[in-house]
Amino acid sequence: MRRDGFSPLWEKQSRLQTALWCVACALCALLAATVTVNAVFSVCVISGNSMEPTLHDEQRVFLYDSFTPECGDIVVFDCGLGTLIKRVVATEGQTVELRRSGGTLSLFVDGEYVDEPYIYEPMRDYGAADGVLVYPDTEKTVPDGCVFVLGDNRNNSEDSRFEDVGFVPVGNIIGEYAAPVPGGLLGFLCGLIFGGL
Repeated sequence: MRRDGFSPLWEKQSRLQTALWCVACALCALLAATVTVNAVFSVCVISGNSMEPTLHDEQRVFLYDSFTPECGDIVVFDCGLGTLIKRVVATEGQTVELRRSGGTLSLFVDGEYVDEPYIYEPMRDYGAADGVLVYPDTEKTVPDGCVFVLGDNRNNSEDSRFEDVGFVPVGNIIGEYAAPVPGGLLGFLCGLIFGGL
């Protein structure tokens, strides 16, 4: 810069070029992040309270798009009732039983009691109602290529216990729950990356 306070034209162009270069780099980085993240993750909005207390109605969550389901995973899948989100409690070849115990039901997989600290409340005995696939005190084996899923809010969940959902083919699984979408500025940026959420 000259002493009289004026900058030569080439200095002004250089600053402008530097600013444009920085903006272009930032846009390229955002585009690369968007493509990369969208190749690995997708976003879904929870509808209903069948996964309380773990997930909540209208909560936005990230899903892994590619994975092999295991017991304990929370998955989003398509079935006759639409698109649902539930927890995998048994995979192909495993046996599932809901044993009666004082008016409630406990989950047993392969004959072993499963401790489930994440459920909303003890599962009530629903008996032998119409549309039931897994009756209390009856053992069922999960077919090849399928999983058995239950909502964490067992008393308010349509899940594999009932014929409308049944055993879920692995090919019907859309993704696995990864994390909640954050709020605030980070949530806003996620909205830009994922197309508005």
